[in-house]
Amino acid sequence: LTRTTIYFTHYLFETYRLLEQPAALFERLGLWFDLAAQGFKTTPEQPEPSRSDCHGWGAHPLYHFFATLLGIRPSAPGFGQVEIKPIPGHLTQLAGELVHPLGRIIVDLHFASGHVRGSVMLPAGLHGTFCYAGKTVALRVGMQAIDL
Repeated sequence: LTRTTIYFTHYLFETYRLLEQPAALFERLGLWFDLAAQGFKTTPEQPEPSRSDCHGWGAHPLYHFFATLLGIRPSAPGFGQVEIKPIPGHLTQLAGELVHPLGRIIVDLHFASGHVRGSVMLPAGLHGTFCYAGKTVALRVGMQAIDL
């Protein structure tokens, strides 16, 4: 099989998320981690031989840090609700702030022995769900503790 290009790897990462395969995602991210050592300051269109040393489509891992690893995704049209379903893989902590039309979604999570602890803050007017290890809890406006 032909390996996906840097651009098309976005769809591969989506597949890894659906299959809950974070190890495969981290392995493929190695390509991005190696770019600086190869002298790149931007993402190329594809690994060598490449005809473009600066290709914005290759920046999609930034999206996946929030949408796949931290797991923040819309669960209703217009981002009217949010689902947070982290897939940490080997990481023991994930944290981030995502700008939402109603304000900031702030997530700080710590993982150990199949459990997650931390906090989620949703802006006024936004509700959603938090899912981890087959468990789901409702999310409300404001700061709330997570312990699953």
